Amino acid sequence: MPSINLLTLFNSSNNWRQGHVSVPWQPIYQQFQIPPEELVLSDLRDLSHRPINAQVDRVDPDDPSRDTLIFSLPKAIPPGSEDDMLASGFIKVSQGQSIPLGLGEPSVEVVYGVDGRERGVRLANSRLIVWFNLIPAPEDNGRNWFSGSATSIQLDHQEILDPFRAAKGEWLGQDPEKRCMQVAEIQLPGASEPKSPYYQVSLYNHSYRLISQSSGSVRASITIASEPFDYMGADPVTGNNRHLVCQLYRIISLYAGANYLIEELFVKGKPKAEEDRIVDSPEVVYLNFGLHYFAHMNMGYTQDIQQVFPVPDWFAIGSNTPPYPAYGLATNLHIESLTHPYERNTSRFSWQLLPGKCAKCLHLFMRNQLNEFDARVGHLWYEMIYNPLRAEIYQDAELKSKVQNEIFASV
Repeated sequence: MPSINLLTLFNSSNNWRQGHVSVPWQPIYQQFQIPPEELVLSDLRDLSHRPINAQVDRVDPDDPSRDTLIFSLPKAIPPGSEDDMLASGFIKVSQGQSIPLGLGEPSVEVVYGVDGRERGVRLANSRLIVWFNLIPAPEDNGRNWFSGSATSIQLDHQEILDPFRAAKGEWLGQDPEKRCMQVAEIQLPGASEPKSPYYQVSLYNHSYRLISQSSGSVRASITIASEPFDYMGADPVTGNNRHLVCQLYRIISLYAGANYLIEELFVKGKPKAEEDRIVDSPEVVYLNFGLHYFAHMNMGYTQDIQQVFPVPDWFAIGSNTPPYPAYGLATNLHIESLTHPYERNTSRFSWQLLPGKCAKCLHLFMRNQLNEFDARVGHLWYEMIYNPLRAEIYQDAELKSKVQNEIFASV
């Protein structure tokens, strides 16, 4: 009997669900020895073996353990159990010809300057066109505070960061300060001796470097890294002071047909010099960090801000004026504070996330959906952040044989 390779699906909610699933790629490759370009996935329930959309993304070329398999479930799977003792479905893993890309798939376009350096990245799908800026001064003038921000986001072909002017067909007169998703600062643990509360690093006026890019039928994504910065503070393993060179990494993804972006962030540190190395300690360390986001979006004068307590993991901001623009953030880290208006400007927002070793944030953009924006943010927080669909390599030999028998009996 031919062997069958499977991934087990887990849906630990109480509802039938479909959507995107991500799983580390390295263990799958080691188990099945299938090259990414020849990987074919199909739902075990589908006897026609029709391939589903899937891709393998190389997130960080220096760290193969972060390579990720992403696939989409075209059909909903039933509820399993909260402890993952009951599987909700199976995905067949085979080798063959992958699905060719079609028109309207998520795409990445990198724009370079005359010096050969990346200036920005354009991410696009059928609903969003996002211009993400990598340099402090995109207009080559003295206004050098735009690094690491989305300076234009078009939702259904209309600018959402200055939506009232966009609704009138105006483009040249839009607010030159508009931007979103900007990590203005990060906070790292302070020195252990003498004791200090935190170490603050400003990033809004320092360039980012493009580490990798990928696009496929499921999503388009980029990985960018901040300029290296020196850090003298507490080592996460020993707690002693250590001199490291660090970078903030940001993985920004746009899924097919989505009106949101998913962002994952972490801080990677390496010893500054030979004397900063520690015996029996890893060469690369990942530090806890706090995030300070900034946005400049014109949401009008009549705004509704919604937050959830006592677990403040998402918020939503919507206008009560047509075309009813709205923005929402969902995260795996608690939101420590939300400031609006920021610096007495009603178009400015600032929020702080409590420290963690890895942050995952969802940025949602909506229009013309009055009184629905907060429910949508909360739903996406649950589906994409708090309780996502999961998959792992199927290992149970006895049950695997039973599944094989049922499949071949039905063919």
